[in-house]
Amino acid sequence: MTASILLVETLHLSRMESSNQWAADAGLSPVPRQSGSFTGRTRISKRGNARLRRAFYLCALTASRMKNVFGDFYRHLVTQGKPKKVAFIALARKLLRVAFAVLKSGQKFDPNYRRQPSLAA
Repeated sequence: MTASILLVETLHLSRMESSNQWAADAGLSPVPRQSGSFTGRTRISKRGNARLRRAFYLCALTASRMKNVFGDFYRHLVTQGKPKKVAFIALARKLLRVAFAVLKSGQKFDPNYRRQPSLAA
């Protein structure tokens, strides 16, 4: 169900160049509240696609209970002292970014994948 929502709501990746753009379009990007010397709590933007945001939030709820990379990520955030709702949003954003990478590359998800460091001088 989530895959069909993802493909329909994102127009099959036709206008997205990066996963950060996708996260912003879904409304899962952090927005700091600052004005002068005032610094408030950071929130998610909620300006994007509510259906996509809801779908990934519900996926994050399910993934947090699993014994896999995503469940470990959620539990790691909670043990670091993050509120559960913040950890759910972070997991939803991570799931969205992983989905973007899988669809863009055309490769299957590999939980052991690590990006090779660039050798820029």
